Amino acid sequence: MNASRAIEKMVDKYDRVVTFRLSKIVNSIILTIIDVESANRWIAERRARKYADVIQERIYDTFYNFDWLIHDFLKKYISFNPEERLKRLNHAFITERLCIAALKKFKEESGKAAEPDDRKDLAKFIDSELKKSIPRKKYDGGLFPGLCDAENKEISAFLLGKFTHYAGVKLSKKQVYPGREYIMDMIEKTLKEIGETEIAESFMIFREGKNKIKNGEISALQFTNNGIPYEVCRKTLEWNIAHDCESLFNLNDWILGRGGKDIRELIDLSEKRFRDDVAEAVDKIMARKSEIKMIIIAGPSCSNKTTTTVIAGRELSKIGLKLKQLNVDDYFKNLEDQPKDEFGDYDFEMPEAIDIELLNEHFGALLKGLSIQKPSYNFKSGKRDAATEFHLADDEILLIDCLHGLYRSLTRSVSASNKFRIYIESMNILRNIDGAYTRWSDIRMMKRMVRDFQHRGYSPKQTLAHWPYVRKGELKHIIPYICSTDAVINAGMPYELPALKKVLKPIMPDSAFIKQLRNDGRLDPYIRGMRTLALVDAAAEMTDLNVIPGTSPLREFIGGSEYEIPHND
Repeated sequence: MNASRAIEKMVDKYDRVVTFRLSKIVNSIILTIIDVESANRWIAERRARKYADVIQERIYDTFYNFDWLIHDFLKKYISFNPEERLKRLNHAFITERLCIAALKKFKEESGKAAEPDDRKDLAKFIDSELKKSIPRKKYDGGLFPGLCDAENKEISAFLLGKFTHYAGVKLSKKQVYPGREYIMDMIEKTLKEIGETEIAESFMIFREGKNKIKNGEISALQFTNNGIPYEVCRKTLEWNIAHDCESLFNLNDWILGRGGKDIRELIDLSEKRFRDDVAEAVDKIMARKSEIKMIIIAGPSCSNKTTTTVIAGRELSKIGLKLKQLNVDDYFKNLEDQPKDEFGDYDFEMPEAIDIELLNEHFGALLKGLSIQKPSYNFKSGKRDAATEFHLADDEILLIDCLHGLYRSLTRSVSASNKFRIYIESMNILRNIDGAYTRWSDIRMMKRMVRDFQHRGYSPKQTLAHWPYVRKGELKHIIPYICSTDAVINAGMPYELPALKKVLKPIMPDSAFIKQLRNDGRLDPYIRGMRTLALVDAAAEMTDLNVIPGTSPLREFIGGSEYEIPHND
């Protein structure tokens, strides 16, 4: 560990300035490694100490290191579209940190603290530092092209305004020292950057679950420390073993017809198991039908929520409940209002991507019997189309299918007693050829590649590169709620991987692209990409997709569904 990049103080959860203790980070990582990998404590401790040193340096760089901060600021400036650069950087965290670090360096070099009226001296300081940091000639090669004179002047003027502003500001504790939440953010981010994706995700789930207990969103008994609903997994594994499809080897036998196996039989049995799960949830709804005004079907991306919503709605209609579906995706904010990260990716995966205020206003109006003007979101244009009138009759129940339906603020205008919440996950328990269990999120990412390519104008390469942000949103705002819902439905089908191989093979990102992600420092999508390439390669291909019924949840992605799927319109 470089002593010059050590953190000395931090702001704790009680807003007190306290001594920073690296040992706490070490202990947290040790416990996470043991939980994820069942690792020997001696080995876990040595890895944790190494990772903690890297994390501390990362915290120092992103919070104090002027040279690192100005480089990162310029990288973001160049990556943003010219017309939106200053707007995005104006209130960005990187801008604040750069200003504070710059004023400290100015004081060290000039021997005096900067004042708001020291514009001339600050301008000289800025010009001097930019000359050290910015290529002077415009060129086309490389990831980050150089800046022209006009851009240099724009940056200088922008930073001068920000520096003079911060020169007159009394800094808060969390502007002087890193706060507890910021430190935990850096733990997650750094673990991902060094390739420890699973450890980072497990840490994130544990952290978010604890936060939700603290905020009263879930109880301690509803907390799942690693995001796994063990009872559902146990039942699924038992079913898969009983039907000889718990491993990729056995599944390949079904696909290839070895040993007298017929994939149509497995498909039929899988569909029945799924329908039984739906029927169980329907029974629970009927037991509370007198008080329920809203049914929420939620779950992570591409977990077959939409088809499940349609099927559950039809089953409830058969037994007398009148349902009316509202597609919450229509409440996405327009593209220009969505934030970007340093790589230029939009982050649709957080609840904040949805116009929560408008949505709650509409929920409140609908439950009072009023009509609303429901927006319609066009994913290809990134804008809302013309609104249409939407009304809920007195005897109708509002049915919503939403990624973040369990996020408390999303439906805060509706009483908890009036909501029935269903969690959907595509949980197929399948052992790979190396004996390890495949990751549900990898299969869901493949389904999203197909959906985004066919219906949303995104290439599979873009989907792969964007997937870390999908997972971040899931781990923070979806998965911690697994055990707090009224019902859990497993919508995963054992035969999904062989069917997806048939559709994905022509469009799957190749190894050259995936390796470039590694070279660009994007280890998270690199690891996922290489893992899914190997998984697809090991799976036998289902050559005839006609054997999959039109009522299957998988049809939501591969096409041919008998149901109306919004993204297929």
